[in-house]
Amino acid sequence: MRLRLDFSRLKRVNQASGGSLSLCYQCGTCTASCLIAPSIKVRRVIRYAQLGSQPPEPGEVWKCLSCKYCDTRCPRGVEISRVMRSLKKELYESKQAPEKANEILWNVYESGNPLGSPRADRLAWTAGLKLDSNPDVVIYACCLAAYDKRLQNTLRSLVEVLKAAGLKVGVVGEGETCCGDVVYHIGEDYFLEELAQANAEALDKTGAPVIVTVSPHTYNMLTKIYPSLGAKLSAQVIPHVKYLAELLDDGRLKPSKPVGGAAVTYHDPCYLGRGAGIYEAPRRLLEAVPGVKLVEMEHNRERALCCGGGGGSIWMENTDARQVTRRRIREAMDTGAPVLATACPYCIRMLEDEAKLEGDTLRVMDVVEVIRESIK
Repeated sequence: MRLRLDFSRLKRVNQASGGSLSLCYQCGTCTASCLIAPSIKVRRVIRYAQLGSQPPEPGEVWKCLSCKYCDTRCPRGVEISRVMRSLKKELYESKQAPEKANEILWNVYESGNPLGSPRADRLAWTAGLKLDSNPDVVIYACCLAAYDKRLQNTLRSLVEVLKAAGLKVGVVGEGETCCGDVVYHIGEDYFLEELAQANAEALDKTGAPVIVTVSPHTYNMLTKIYPSLGAKLSAQVIPHVKYLAELLDDGRLKPSKPVGGAAVTYHDPCYLGRGAGIYEAPRRLLEAVPGVKLVEMEHNRERALCCGGGGGSIWMENTDARQVTRRRIREAMDTGAPVLATACPYCIRMLEDEAKLEGDTLRVMDVVEVIRESIK
């Protein structure tokens, strides 16, 4: 088989990986640790990238969950998830993206969200809530949480908990649109830059000193990707569980009512844990609730398994990812805990749906929903 070597491609992909691509010595640890293997032959993909060549099966690149699990296992420190994202960008620009990717991009462009739901419905979850026009903190809702009826409860719970801590709470308002996480993973960088600038302006207009995110993917976009695109925010951006943990430490948040004395197991979202290094804050919150006993799954913290929804997979109908979701939900079931808590809308949707398919009564909740039940 003849290979077409493109040194300009090699340079672009290597730069996107922070220069780490060249460190790979083909040990195969990435393939052995990949949660979605054998759907992706990671070592082979990386080798072709080192040669500046296109992988022989481009479709497998789109299956990558960007969960960073292989990143933590690589003995050479290759940022494999960044390499995979760069390869998606190369494939997109050469018109080798799945048709679903184009549909998603049009939905975001026309409706401001990957679902294609009406812009006018984005703030429907705020109905009946008394929000402040001069807030101490603004909630930036991810698209899934804003439109999904089940996940809207997470947002409403967050408003109530923040108010209980004595804070004035607001939202971005009509200027709120998709953070661009899925656009980033597809590789449409020109459109992403427009989204980043528009969102940064809308967030700054709120005048709030603190922006709280419910999605770790949104947090990643606002704090890591936006600045690289020249869209820097003046406000502090913080994940909701970390902010709530700070309120707990300050004595402003006081869970007091037992939630049934149930055992709770916690799932670490990839972009909150491996992506942002936040492991203890959600656990402190859960353990502060009277009657809650925290039970860990076999894989937790840095070793936590992915829910199967990352890397745009939750929008791209990545059927291969279901094996990852199924494995994780069975781990949660094995703990015997009746409640599975997490801190990401993607994780809730993926794990809750899989629990139903497994016929289990496991209750999947956001950490803030557990806190809300304790302060009612």
